[in-house]
Amino acid sequence: MGDKPMNATLIGDTLVTFTPGMPESHKQGIQDCLLYAAVFANRGAEAGDWAWLSYYQYALLSLGLTLRSYIVERPLLISNAHQVRDYQVQIAGMESTQPLAQHLGAMFAALDLERDALSYLMNPPGEARLTRYQCVPCEMTRNGEFQIFVCGLQLTCTSPRANSRLSLVQLNAKGGSFLFEPKVYENRRTEVQQVVGDWAATMIKEVEL
Repeated sequence: MGDKPMNATLIGDTLVTFTPGMPESHKQGIQDCLLYAAVFANRGAEAGDWAWLSYYQYALLSLGLTLRSYIVERPLLISNAHQVRDYQVQIAGMESTQPLAQHLGAMFAALDLERDALSYLMNPPGEARLTRYQCVPCEMTRNGEFQIFVCGLQLTCTSPRANSRLSLVQLNAKGGSFLFEPKVYENRRTEVQQVVGDWAATMIKEVEL
């Protein structure tokens, strides 16, 4: 990808990218679904909990998206912030494509994971803390399918008060790949747009990675 900036969209706290070549109408439909899911999750769960991701994914399923694969939980105990660079998401089910993997790598690099891990290691908080991140690269595959890869990340730090001898910093990922079918979404489009209409102006922002 070189040094050329990658265009991305921030939908709430979720970083979203689209691989080149996706029709604008379907891109808009996917973006509306992701905004709908964010609004739904914000109403139902605390932002820092895994429950937020559960609500988010439930909302996507309720709109007719199909779960094709899922991220295998593989918690990594962090002793050096550089370990974050090497963290890889393990997928069970349908494998991700190279463009999707490239986008996910660029999105990981744009997050503050390494900085936050170093902060936890160097300056342990006085109580247990967690920081949540979410990346959603989207692509139209060679066979014309629309794949949405939801990757939720959580960096946690166990309070020194809870363990007087050691501060434990851990990174974990959850999520999965969803199939977006335009014909299925068409049946829910009006409902989705009614929900997201008031939120688009405040929850969507274009950014560069």
